[in-house]
Amino acid sequence: MNETAFSFEPVFLALAVAAAALYWRDARAAAPPRWRIVAFASGLFLIAASLNSPLETIASKYLLLMHLLQNALIADVAPLLVVLGLTPEMRDKLARRGLGRLRSRWILPLWLGAWYLTHLAPFYNWALRTGWGLNLEHGILIAAGLLFWWPIVSGRLSPPAGLGYLAVAFIGSSFLGLAYIFSSSPFYTFYEHAPRLWGLSPTRDQNLGGIFMNGEQTLVFLLAIGWFVVRLLDEEQAAHEPASLSDS
Repeated sequence: MNETAFSFEPVFLALAVAAAALYWRDARAAAPPRWRIVAFASGLFLIAASLNSPLETIASKYLLLMHLLQNALIADVAPLLVVLGLTPEMRDKLARRGLGRLRSRWILPLWLGAWYLTHLAPFYNWALRTGWGLNLEHGILIAAGLLFWWPIVSGRLSPPAGLGYLAVAFIGSSFLGLAYIFSSSPFYTFYEHAPRLWGLSPTRDQNLGGIFMNGEQTLVFLLAIGWFVVRLLDEEQAAHEPASLSDS
């Protein structure tokens, strides 16, 4: 197979179209600002394009590096953009339909469990060899990513709680990338025997994949942590202002 050929996971194209239609229906009443529309559309585009493009071909046939990059996009970046794109009215509707009952202390271990279990060698090799198993893998990662970012974007966490939530997630998830970076032998037999591209050995492919994965997570989590730090500083400043006024 030509590595530049398009591969398709049509189920995610259909889901992206369905999500866009539902968003458009609610957006006519909620009138979201343009930045929310752009964020939501960008998240859907990242999911659909990552899984229906030559990136899917290379990820599923040749290089672990591209598979890990693909997983990072659909598990971290795209879900964050999708949730950011929701208006407060849309979030309230989802909260009334069950998301409001989810506790962040449950979501975090579920997200970490999904992140590690989908990258275990038996599951990963099985998903790659069956083909349809990749749909399951990608579906788990997308769903877990949406759940993970929900408490952050919905405002359910105070700045200190949000910082703790993000710190635990960042540290807890980083060990997978570090294992890839410092490994001296391939973890997955599928990629060990796959045709090679760009002169990358299976081990170097794996090392570079870990670097990309940890680099992407570092950027995303540091941005989210920075946002909570700004909120915390704003709250502290607001708390000190009344005291200053009363002293004067």
